[in-house]
Amino acid sequence: MKSTCYSKSESSRSTALQLCMSAALAALLLVGPQCARAQESPDTDKSNNRGPIPIRDARPLNLLFLQFTPETPDVVARNKNRYDLQLDLINNMQIPGTAGGSTVVEDNEYQRLRFGWRHGLPGNSEFAVYVPLEWRNAGIMDGIISAYHHMANLADNSLDVPLGMGSYPLYQSQLKVIDASGDVLINRGNAFGIGETIMTLKKQLSKRSSRAALSARVGLKVPTGGVSEVLGSGKFNEGASIDARYSLGRDITIYGNLGYVLIQKSNIALGTRPNSVQSLACIEYHPNSRDSFVLQVDGNGQFVSTGNDFADRSNVTATFGYRRRFDRLHAGFVSFSEGGHIENYTMPAIGNASPNFTVSIGMSWFQK
Repeated sequence: MKSTCYSKSESSRSTALQLCMSAALAALLLVGPQCARAQESPDTDKSNNRGPIPIRDARPLNLLFLQFTPETPDVVARNKNRYDLQLDLINNMQIPGTAGGSTVVEDNEYQRLRFGWRHGLPGNSEFAVYVPLEWRNAGIMDGIISAYHHMANLADNSLDVPLGMGSYPLYQSQLKVIDASGDVLINRGNAFGIGETIMTLKKQLSKRSSRAALSARVGLKVPTGGVSEVLGSGKFNEGASIDARYSLGRDITIYGNLGYVLIQKSNIALGTRPNSVQSLACIEYHPNSRDSFVLQVDGNGQFVSTGNDFADRSNVTATFGYRRRFDRLHAGFVSFSEGGHIENYTMPAIGNASPNFTVSIGMSWFQK
C-alpha cells in the first residue's frame, strides 16, 4: 500500500489557516466580552467560570469514541443556555518500538474546533451537544516543542520515540498501524471534516450548594465522523459518568469525574475493547471571583487494540489551565497538557500515553 505522508511544504496553506483560526479565537477570548458587554444577571452562579478544563487525552484513535468532557456537577439553570467555543492544538509524536509485534506511528497534529450547547431542563437537569470540526495535518508546533524539550532538558529518546525525535523529520502527517503479519490496517495522512458528535444528559443529585455537589451524566456518541478519513468509528457508543465537586475552603475546590463507556465494534480495521473506564481528578485555586488556576489529571483505558505494547497502554494526561471570568455572562480559559514524555513514563499515574503536547483556548457565553 502506498504510504500517505505529507511534508511541511505540502502543508503551507494549512499553516496560514491554522494561525488565522488561533488568532481569531484569541481575539474573541480577549476582546469579545468588551464588544458584547451585557447587563449582569444577578442569578448567574460563580460556577460559570469554575471547574476542570474541558480537555481529555486526545490521541488520534481516542477521538473516535465517547469521551466524557471534564465538567463540574453543576447544571445550567432551567430554560437557560450556555454556548462554548474551543480550539485545541493537539500535537502527536509516538513511534514506539515494536514490542508486541505491531508498528504504530502517530506523527501529526490536530486542530479541533469544538462547538458546545448546554440547555437547562426542569428538575435540575441539562441537555448538552458537542460537535467538533477536526483537521489532521503536519501542524505548526513541531519546532516549538523541539525547542521546549531542549530547554527543559527532556529526553530525546524516551519510550514513545526510542530512536529519538531527531531521527524523524519535523512537520509530518502520518497515522499508521501495521500488524505483526505486516498487514497495513491504517495508513492515513491529512484529513478534514466533522468529528464524532457527543450528546449528554446530566441530572444533579444533590441540592445546589457552594460547598459540594454531585450529579450523574449519561452520554451518547453519534457516528458523524468519516470512517475512511479516520475521523470516526462508524458506530454508536454510550456510557455514564458520576461528577462531583467539594470546596476545601474559600479559595480551593476539588473535582472528580468517574465514567464508564460501552464500546461496540468499530468500522475501522482494529479490534476494539469491550469497555473503557474514564477518570478525572482536579484541584482549582480561585483567589478572587474572576481568576482561577486549575491542575488536573485525566485518564482512560485504551479503546482499541493495535497489538503494540506501548501504544495499547492506558492514557493519562496532566493539564494546567487558567480561567478568567470577564463578567457574569462571559468567561474564557487557556491551558496546556502534557503526558508521560515529560518524566519518561516513570510516573504513569500522572502521565502516560498521550499526545506530545496540547494547547487549548476557549470561550463561553451564558444566557442572561
